[in-house]
Amino acid sequence: MKAAWMLVGAAVSACCARPAVVQEPVTATATVPPGRSVVPAEPPAPREPAAEPVDPGPQTLPMPAAVAMPWDAAGVDWTKPPAAWPEAAFAPPRPVTFTLADGVKVYLVENHRLPMVSVRVLHAAAGTREDGDQAGLAALTADLLDEATRTRTALELPEELERLGTRLRIGAGVDGAVLTIDTLTETLEPALTIAADMIIRPRLAPEDFERIKAERLADLALRPDQPRAIAAVVFEQLVFGAHPYASPGSGWRETVATLTLDDVTRFWSTHYAPRATSIIVAGDVTRAQLEPILARTWGAWKATAKPAPAGARPAVAAPVLAVVDRPGAPQTVVTIGRLGPDAGDPRRADLDVINTAVGGSFAARLNARLREELGYTYGIFSTVWRGQRAGAWSVSSSIRTDVTGAAIREILAILKSTSAAPLPADELARTRSLIVRGLPQDFETNSAIAAAYASVIADRRPLTTYRDLPRQVARVTGPTARAAAASLWKDFHIVVVGDWSAIAKDLESLGLPIVRFSPDGKRL
Repeated sequence: MKAAWMLVGAAVSACCARPAVVQEPVTATATVPPGRSVVPAEPPAPREPAAEPVDPGPQTLPMPAAVAMPWDAAGVDWTKPPAAWPEAAFAPPRPVTFTLADGVKVYLVENHRLPMVSVRVLHAAAGTREDGDQAGLAALTADLLDEATRTRTALELPEELERLGTRLRIGAGVDGAVLTIDTLTETLEPALTIAADMIIRPRLAPEDFERIKAERLADLALRPDQPRAIAAVVFEQLVFGAHPYASPGSGWRETVATLTLDDVTRFWSTHYAPRATSIIVAGDVTRAQLEPILARTWGAWKATAKPAPAGARPAVAAPVLAVVDRPGAPQTVVTIGRLGPDAGDPRRADLDVINTAVGGSFAARLNARLREELGYTYGIFSTVWRGQRAGAWSVSSSIRTDVTGAAIREILAILKSTSAAPLPADELARTRSLIVRGLPQDFETNSAIAAAYASVIADRRPLTTYRDLPRQVARVTGPTARAAAASLWKDFHIVVVGDWSAIAKDLESLGLPIVRFSPDGKRL
């Protein structure tokens, strides 16, 4: 079920309205062609033929007088950028917490600026890590849950959401599934009622299952045409090995093709349960209003989750050069990275600072060199992803085919130099400021607030995470950031998706074992 929106009308004020054109009534006995008078006229007198027009030749318009712009008279040194304003004090809101009778945990952040509410319902046992050998099962289950309920068909449900002005969607991530609700304050209870019906009382009809499964298979058939998606699928296999994190969340065509409605029903009944569920609410509602609403809609859920065993943490694998051949490709998608820390990373601040400096922003070292100076790419960025059981660090970009090898060597050289020497004081200060000054953006809207705390809760981090972040970032020094980089930026896997015939000779000189993958991301 695709997300539905209701367009809420608004009256246009009189002062902004365009004035109507008032016309005097016209009385006529016959239709008059445009431009003609309704009054009969005397026949015109004969005239001499007009002379041929004379070409005046090219005309030159007078140029306005030049205006002197005395920039130096303003007393500003235009060769230097203006100084940043002092950092404004920012205190992130902290949620109020309570638990429903059935064990669902609730986190509330009040925000009464607008009559709107955003909700995130986090199901911690229903992520793609729970698929086991049936890759794609968690994602397919999530797709089916928002199709219909026992009281609303697949056609009635989106119509009801549209009537309420509610956007609702659900998706499965690695460590959990998240149901998202954005609605008006006045329609919060009916929206939560529908959401509870989706999760607690889904229809799971055979006709809906067949349609959603067919859509999923059609999407998977298009994966070979998405080089970035293929690079991500290959990279995760290299980094996570036999761990459940290695399987693509959407699954493989062969695994999804074998899934049945019984598989989906069993996964839903054993992975969606109240004690594995957290509801994060941000917006125009108080606890006194919210708690009875949730008690009526989500408070009497009776189910028990049976999550899969956690399994061993993945080990660091020997680096390889993974190749997906795309003959004739004008660009090569390149991903470089390795296994990283999990969500409990004790050096999170150090690693976030050094990653931001090297590739976590537009002005970072990688983008400044490869895009701005060399013109090898439109953009290149690095990311740190942390899951509950493991994580990964990676840098990714689409690079011109003819400079693929040169770009990879530039990337490796920048990473090596960054991990070999501490950040200069001015770069360190800018990077720390960028992180801290960007923090308020995570709390600009109800949706952003709910998402921010859903991330914290999914990672099992303390609710004071955002309050503590500026202090933790301020403690990062050049040596501590360098040490975090030195421990991580080595033994890289390199994934290339591109025209192998054009880049093979250059990349073979990197000296890494070459492993081939198929166009849909399978090891050959």
